[in-house]
Amino acid sequence: MSTGSTLYGWRMRHVVTGEAVALELASVSLITRGASLLVDLVIYWSTLVLAFVALGFTGAGIGFNEAAAAAISLATVVGVLVIVPIAVETLTRGRSIGKLIFGIRVVRDDGGGVRFRHCLIRGLAGFAEIYLTLGLLPLLMGVFTERGKRLGDVMAGTYAIRARHPSVRPMMLPVPPNMAAWAQIADIGRVPDDLAARASRLLGTIQTGGRKVDTDAITAVGDRLASEIVTCVAPAPPTTSSVEFLSAVMAERRNREYQRLRIKQTRAENLHRRIHTLPYS
Repeated sequence: MSTGSTLYGWRMRHVVTGEAVALELASVSLITRGASLLVDLVIYWSTLVLAFVALGFTGAGIGFNEAAAAAISLATVVGVLVIVPIAVETLTRGRSIGKLIFGIRVVRDDGGGVRFRHCLIRGLAGFAEIYLTLGLLPLLMGVFTERGKRLGDVMAGTYAIRARHPSVRPMMLPVPPNMAAWAQIADIGRVPDDLAARASRLLGTIQTGGRKVDTDAITAVGDRLASEIVTCVAPAPPTTSSVEFLSAVMAERRNREYQRLRIKQTRAENLHRRIHTLPYS
């Protein structure tokens, strides 16, 4: 079961796994897939040219007849343009040099990793649709399919996702001094995660140095977020600005999460130490 939505201009794929966990996998744009394919084609065709050059020198020395030369040439073309891409994609679980450069990976429709049969179908179909139609069929399929699939993806039940995302700088703003006493006793566990994420992004924008921001827009967004979050905390915060209130809530959430993780790690270390000091360890 899955639904689609749009986030930051990416087409999102909501996948529900067998463990009933919802995943959001961003499908790759047609331009990115085309660029990665172009890189792969340059590499494979360069390899094919070098292979024919090597075969030319070898054939001149050995003296292949016409039938043997034709068979070897056909085997070289199939090996470089079909077998090698299938092998590379299988061994790398959906990657290639072009995909690695652009940070994308091919996965199954349910979000799992591809296997040999998926790569085999994609490779065989890809040879036909890319070379026999000069790339026109993949282009049309990418435009009219939901997640930019080509024919090989439709047949294999796969699509391309972003495997590399830009790093997000964590929000490191401290609890404002005038809010420290309130933050220590405040119940902030009812703040929804999506609302907290929006507040964190806003504070990250404020925290980032060297970037000009629209103060009026930041204040307006901060006031709106503060009015939503204030209904989820208790007791009511002291009178302060919306940015300071958001900073106190998000910094305290961060501090409590860090303490929780530290306690969990300490318990795991103690358990590990006790297990390895038993007489039968």
